[in-house]
Amino acid sequence: MEEHVAVYIDFENIAISAEEAYGRCDLDKVLEVAAKYGRCVLKKAYGDWTRFSRYRQELIEHAIDLTQLFRYGSYSKKNSADIVMAVDALETAITRPGISTFVLVTGDSDFSAVARKLREYGKHVIGIGLRDATSDVLVRSCDEFIIYDTLVDGEDSTTNYDIEQARQLLLTVVQQLGSRSKETAMPINVVRQEMVKLDADFDEAALGFRQFRYFIEAQKDLVSVQFSNNGYYVSLRSTLVARAEIDHTLQYRTALNTSGFRLVEQHTRQDVLQNLYTLLAAEPGVYTLTDAVLQLKENYDAENILRSRDEIQDVAKLLKMAAVLEPHPQSWELDTLTLRKELSIQDFVRQCESVYLTVLLQKNLDLRSSLLSTLLYGKADREDEVRQLKQLAQANQADADTPAQSVNNGYVWPRHLAESPEVQIVLTDLTNWSLDEEASLDAATRLNNQGLRIRTADFERARVYFLKAAKMMYEMLNNRQPGASLMDLEWYLASYCAATAGAHFSRHNYAQAFHYYLAFFALVKETEPVWDKVRKLVPPMLSFYFTIAPNEHNDLLKVSPGRTHPARLAVLLHNHRNPEVRRRWLEMVRELVKINSPLLRGIIQRLAFLEEEDQLTGSRQTRRTLTRLINNETVSADPLLDANGADVDDFVLEDGDDITHDIGDDNFGNGVSEAETFRI
Repeated sequence: MEEHVAVYIDFENIAISAEEAYGRCDLDKVLEVAAKYGRCVLKKAYGDWTRFSRYRQELIEHAIDLTQLFRYGSYSKKNSADIVMAVDALETAITRPGISTFVLVTGDSDFSAVARKLREYGKHVIGIGLRDATSDVLVRSCDEFIIYDTLVDGEDSTTNYDIEQARQLLLTVVQQLGSRSKETAMPINVVRQEMVKLDADFDEAALGFRQFRYFIEAQKDLVSVQFSNNGYYVSLRSTLVARAEIDHTLQYRTALNTSGFRLVEQHTRQDVLQNLYTLLAAEPGVYTLTDAVLQLKENYDAENILRSRDEIQDVAKLLKMAAVLEPHPQSWELDTLTLRKELSIQDFVRQCESVYLTVLLQKNLDLRSSLLSTLLYGKADREDEVRQLKQLAQANQADADTPAQSVNNGYVWPRHLAESPEVQIVLTDLTNWSLDEEASLDAATRLNNQGLRIRTADFERARVYFLKAAKMMYEMLNNRQPGASLMDLEWYLASYCAATAGAHFSRHNYAQAFHYYLAFFALVKETEPVWDKVRKLVPPMLSFYFTIAPNEHNDLLKVSPGRTHPARLAVLLHNHRNPEVRRRWLEMVRELVKINSPLLRGIIQRLAFLEEEDQLTGSRQTRRTLTRLINNETVSADPLLDANGADVDDFVLEDGDDITHDIGDDNFGNGVSEAETFRI
């Protein structure tokens, strides 16, 4: 019998900490973990939902009961969440004996007593919290404790190649079994046994599936699964007959998945695109891409139309590469969207769907109309529509393939890389590197994964892995090898920049680190496909970059940049007691404005939140200064002498001044409260 699980989420604790570290709290990852322990029959979250309204829709989608905890006065009454959640958990343990597993999503040491009491009642207790915001006392009080960071960081350590490799293995096994038997459907346990025989490394759990059956059911475009004779049976879908068809469509799917454009079923895809067009046409300049996705989800829910948020996001992502917006946004999270004038709904849908083919062209793949018709529309008789999409994709590709520049001993680079002064240091490193093995897609993927696994522990080795992977990808691009892509090259180069900057920073070689940080920020534009691969690296990279300013003047901050959001560091440095530190920090901010201003706009947005919700001292002044810098206005290094006129409450922090009020025992792993952590 399946275990019953209760999930309790201390939302203020987990959300604030996750946003500081990663920009957003990923609830999907938390609930996926909980589901591995059994059927989640009770899910509750506790917080002030006027403060976290941006998460309400997502929480409702996951069928989580929201418990409202009102705040009284200016400061958060943190203990209210602790008490209510503790009482509810213990009441459930007593009144519902059928629930055997409790998942406590928090890092607060106060819940250690709750965990111990639940264990006394014979319950299995799982804790989930952030590495730098969790009390060791709580960890020791649980039967198991899962670090949230490993759930989200894991996304960066693997590629979609792994799942596609498993899909290819599944097809091979089902075909082989079919050729050896008169039966078209094979027992599911036999299929798994044969897959393990062919590839001993296969493990559905490593791919995120708690049971092999769930892995099979997720591949419904390839195989069918039926229950009969007290067991599950697997058969190849009737539409996939020829091996060549399977191989080519699988190659297309792999290329799309590894580029971040998961193919959505035709009916859902076109329905969402049409609704997106209607929404944006009715209210131009109102919705960001994120807002549009949330609004569509609300509309579907209100009309009882089954559409998952993931499906809507996957379809909306096509707008990032489609020629449908004017002007083209600098930030998909901050800029509102306006459709091109006189763009019909039919042209909008075609332009968006042509993005799939543009991605395949960028991977140097041969576009076969009959296979693409099957891939996109489920039938082989839509070749005329596919030809129209091919024409649009080829036109978009021609526009993107502007003449390249020849630099570094005759090596040729795409214009957007060649014309970036900040990136030249990286291109030179790549040009001067010699490979000691043959370039291949498998080898580049392997090297990249090796670098990702060790990048936080060994910068020097990681940077070599990334540089080798980038060199291989560059040579394959020059040779137009199928599967090679510019997006992967930029991903490997960005990872190389991050590791190399970290290596120089750790050796206190701040001058060299500075150049590699700038190269990283020049590569990771939010409007480029590589953004989704590296976005979780951006906040810590900004924090370490900002920390160069005080370190160069031997005026070290008493905070850890790796555990401090760049918006909070900006407040510290804008109001630093040393004018030379302030001046250097402003110079560094101006460099960012020139090469990637949306990163600073994101910090400004975060400062507005800290000002309104946390009453963080100095956040308003810092936000105004950053806004002036983005607007190319003159800003003085002395907050009291700002050329645009400072408020009378602008100030310079002195030793012992505190730039934040204590929002409670939100620990950074060492028992230091947030207020204490930010004391100068």
